[in-house]
Amino acid sequence: MPLVSSRYQIFFSQAGNNPPKIQDFKRRLMDENTFTENFNNQGWPSKTFLCYMVERLDDENTATPLDEYKGFVRNKGRDQPGEPCHAELYFLGQIRSWNLDRNQHYRLTCFISWTPCYNCAQKLTTFLKENHHISLHIFASRIYTVDDSGSRQSGLCALQAAGARITIMTSKDFERCWVTFVDHKEKPFQPWEGLEHHVYGPILHTFEEEWVAKQTKRMLVMKVAPIQGFSAEWDYDKNEWKTDHVARLDPETFYFQFHNLLYAYGRNCSYICYRVKTWKHRSPVSFDWGVFHNQVYAGTHCHSERRFLSWFCAKKLRPDECYHITWFMSWSPCMKCAELVAGFLGMYQNVTLSIFTARLYYFQKPQYRKGLLRLSDQGACVDIMSYQEFKYCWKKFVYSQRRPFRPWKKLKRNYQLLAAELEDILGNTMNLLRETLFKQQFGNQPRVPPPYYRRKTYLCYQLKELDDLMLDKGCFRNKKQRHAEIRFIDKINSLNLNPSQSYKIICYITWSPCPNCASELVDFITRNDHLNLQIFASRLYFHWIKPFWRGLQQLQEAGISVAVMTHTEFEDCWEQFVDNQLRPFQPWDKLEQYSASIRRRLQRILTAPT
Repeated sequence: MPLVSSRYQIFFSQAGNNPPKIQDFKRRLMDENTFTENFNNQGWPSKTFLCYMVERLDDENTATPLDEYKGFVRNKGRDQPGEPCHAELYFLGQIRSWNLDRNQHYRLTCFISWTPCYNCAQKLTTFLKENHHISLHIFASRIYTVDDSGSRQSGLCALQAAGARITIMTSKDFERCWVTFVDHKEKPFQPWEGLEHHVYGPILHTFEEEWVAKQTKRMLVMKVAPIQGFSAEWDYDKNEWKTDHVARLDPETFYFQFHNLLYAYGRNCSYICYRVKTWKHRSPVSFDWGVFHNQVYAGTHCHSERRFLSWFCAKKLRPDECYHITWFMSWSPCMKCAELVAGFLGMYQNVTLSIFTARLYYFQKPQYRKGLLRLSDQGACVDIMSYQEFKYCWKKFVYSQRRPFRPWKKLKRNYQLLAAELEDILGNTMNLLRETLFKQQFGNQPRVPPPYYRRKTYLCYQLKELDDLMLDKGCFRNKKQRHAEIRFIDKINSLNLNPSQSYKIICYITWSPCPNCASELVDFITRNDHLNLQIFASRLYFHWIKPFWRGLQQLQEAGISVAVMTHTEFEDCWEQFVDNQLRPFQPWDKLEQYSASIRRRLQRILTAPT
């Protein structure tokens, strides 16, 4: 019996020990009987067939099929000449030969008669880890159970952990495979008897809708136990949702949807855990919190950001009150939602927004990067969720039943990778500082208070016209081989300021500049005499070493004002650069005393003989 229709042919060729390459002529279509024999989920064929198709993901809603990368392969058994080779290895050999553009995203869909064995699952896992621009969805007709040692389960689990989706073929999947890969001569797919039974198994009568409805109403009448989670938001009498959002998430939903993977495929739901603080006359008057999720049912699609704004404008927004909104998001906003939220913030000046996101949505695509930058430019604080945010969400927004939050593997590492990506998206300018970070890094105590941490260099700047009109502001942190002062100079140079107009720049810095940075700042101001630079330092860097004295003296000689931060500067820095959620600045113990001591030391340095 031929494997393919007489009008289509597939040839296998070998070169050394490399996997065989596939040479095809015209489109590859499978013979009708071959499909039925090998994909029938009630049989036990000795062959493995793998049908594959490739789509390019242009954006969140658009996928372009690539017909040149569509076909099927089968394994080569011991009864055939040459080295035996599984179908999955033929498939991997094909993918590597295509050299898919790493700047694009692709989705591979496979229909396979047997799930991959342990070795093939390992090969596919390695491939996905090496090619983050490719996602894989496997539809299997049957589960390969030859190896009962447990390795097959671990192989499939590792493949799923690498981002692959593995599901059992249903009637719709068999029909899709039939239409796409079989020379069916325009005959419709005819499901065989028992197809669904082998997919799902026998369905107990207790799962029938009528039975479940009766049991639910009986439990409500008897008050057997409180209904929690999403179930609590359903009106069992009216058969509709009580509200357009819920109060808490189930633990399983939180762990799956908020997992901070760098590349997370198959998570199509988006969740916002929100917190709204309302202020009136600088006093808090109310506090709201809850969870929104995107609407993907009933033929309508509405993202969670749009649902929140609709609710907030209808139920909360008042012109005589101020609001600080905090979002903890499973995905960062898409391009359209980012533009919508930015427009909302521009329209309502009495609303501020802080966004903490578990993952970045299509962060390689320029339009999505521009969306996040637009939000930041409009004043929104955009940041990546760290362990503290996940722990807070678990406690506040999850039905945890008092169980502690258990972080998953690589949470910290993934946070660092995502934070680096976000920093790159926002033009290397940091976002608003967290309150604890500000107090730790800008604190002027002579010794680090417990818990002990490393003090780094942070530089916050404000660029103004001489009439105090704010033109730009931002915050930089030291990077390896590139101090915050140098990054600040690069940023100002990139603005291409009008040399015929005068500007004022105020810098708040945790450590006074080192000699090299002081020299660079002097050269920068010398070349740009239309700029007036003022530096306020929280602490003096290596103030007992004379070369560092000379650097500060050179700054003063070049006309750059160098001073020590007092309560006034700390308060201004708090209001301009910290995600303070409208709370007033609370000075730490002995702030003014430490400031006066550092100020006297700076004065001695600046007046010391050179």
